[in-house]
Amino acid sequence: MLRSSFLLILLTAWPLSTQASQGHVLAKGVVYQAATYISHPRFGTHSSYYGCRPEQVVDINIGAESHDDEGMPLFAPEDGTVRIIHHNNNGWGHSLEWRNLAGTERLFLAHLKNIWAVGEVRSGQQIAEIGGTGGWKPHLHLESSRCWLELGGSLVLPPVNPYGNGMFLVSNGPSGSHPDTPKDFFAVTPADMQPSHRLELGGSGQFFAQ
Repeated sequence: MLRSSFLLILLTAWPLSTQASQGHVLAKGVVYQAATYISHPRFGTHSSYYGCRPEQVVDINIGAESHDDEGMPLFAPEDGTVRIIHHNNNGWGHSLEWRNLAGTERLFLAHLKNIWAVGEVRSGQQIAEIGGTGGWKPHLHLESSRCWLELGGSLVLPPVNPYGNGMFLVSNGPSGSHPDTPKDFFAVTPADMQPSHRLELGGSGQFFAQ
């Protein structure tokens, strides 16, 4: 009851705004899982580039196993600019920051395999690929300078301390431009993605028995 009340307060106290991204960094139709954690027995508190609270930081996984995510393309959710933050010189691995044209929101993407674009980018332009740089298994660390992450006009509020890949969501693609899911990465149903015997904390390589 307390957890439900807490989430309800967060949703009502943080109104959605057109200043947040109306697009998504994943291609249209991609089914993914989002999760976060505050205190983990092995990894401790979820780090935040923007200094947000740990529960406001999102790890995204595409497949049931980490290696399924390797090379998944990432797109500019709207027109904006991209700058490189890290060149695989710390735990963030290769990372970038996308900024919208209005300057009201920045997205930080980390553990990237490759960065495809720097400078001005158009909505739907590929900017990177999911990877595991920084010493992690492949997954996407994603957070917003607004702290609460709103993608495609929907607030992404992942479960705290899931010790698994988290809740299922479906990407509606970048705003105004909806690239198809690349042929090497198929949009699948949640039932196809759910591991039958173990759950992985996003990108960590740490598994927990169901």
